[in-house]
Amino acid sequence: MKRKVLSVLLCVMMTAVLAAGCGSDNKDEGKKDDGAKTEDAKDGDVNGDGKIICGYISKNIVDPFHAPINDYAKETFDGLKKDGTIDDWTGILDGETDANKQIDRADECIAKNCDYVIILPAEASASDAAVTKMADAGIKVIVVNSKTDSTDDVAMAYVGPNDVEAGEMLAQWVIDNVPDGGKYAHCQGVIGNSAQIQRGEGIENIMKDNGKFESVGDFPCEWQADKAANVATDMMNQYKDELKAIICDNDDMSSAAQKACNDAGREDIVCVGVDGNENPLQMVKDGEMGATVLQDGPAQVEGAIDLIKKALNGEETEKEVMISFVLVTKDNVDEYLK
Repeated sequence: MKRKVLSVLLCVMMTAVLAAGCGSDNKDEGKKDDGAKTEDAKDGDVNGDGKIICGYISKNIVDPFHAPINDYAKETFDGLKKDGTIDDWTGILDGETDANKQIDRADECIAKNCDYVIILPAEASASDAAVTKMADAGIKVIVVNSKTDSTDDVAMAYVGPNDVEAGEMLAQWVIDNVPDGGKYAHCQGVIGNSAQIQRGEGIENIMKDNGKFESVGDFPCEWQADKAANVATDMMNQYKDELKAIICDNDDMSSAAQKACNDAGREDIVCVGVDGNENPLQMVKDGEMGATVLQDGPAQVEGAIDLIKKALNGEETEKEVMISFVLVTKDNVDEYLK
């Protein structure tokens, strides 16, 4: 009898232990892992802090091409913050056309726990550290307007033009409008910027097989109007009537070079550049300059911000978004001159 009672007691105890063990397992399943987020992450919340914060590192805040780009970014990001799409953004961080300054701005974005950052690089190699630093910190970086060395490898995306195409368009326009050929000069942007490199490649692609044209040199002008005007004056003095064209990496330079030529009574010299700023467009309309190759800067930033919106909505994003150039002449200038 005692053995029977003891057996019953042992069965009851074992059942209780098993039940307790099962209850413990269920309880553990309901716990969050030690590394779980303390807040429910929003869609597109890269760092999991429960907030969506965006950064914007400009190339600069002063030149005519970048001013409307920055204005578009500010208006759009302010709107996204107001409607609750994002929690905050950094405002326009001035890159001052200086790679070291852009690296400092990248540190600011990291310190602010940005999830996404748009950057318009000052230089291809020197600004690359800003891109890689943010990418290494887990930020989704969108490079706009010109690439850095590691853009294809580490950035979330590139949005901008194919600058080789721009150089080819510049050179082809000169060939088409100076059918007898002659000597030409090339005013370069900041040496090392990908736009400077690739536009030069495009010019060379077209000019190298054209026996009617002869280059008198590539002149570093750092995108600056006064330096291009000086080159135009020097080349006119040196080559006189043999000089027929000045090809410029941007329109600040081309419009200044064309004005220098016009003021010297050399309206026969054609000057052409890239950007399609208001001043060169007005010169085209007034017949003071033949053409410009327009790139739509605000559309580039719009494309970058659209990628952020897609990511926030859980949509697939493109690795590269190309924004085409447009040749603007007197025939279509009214479409682009505001």
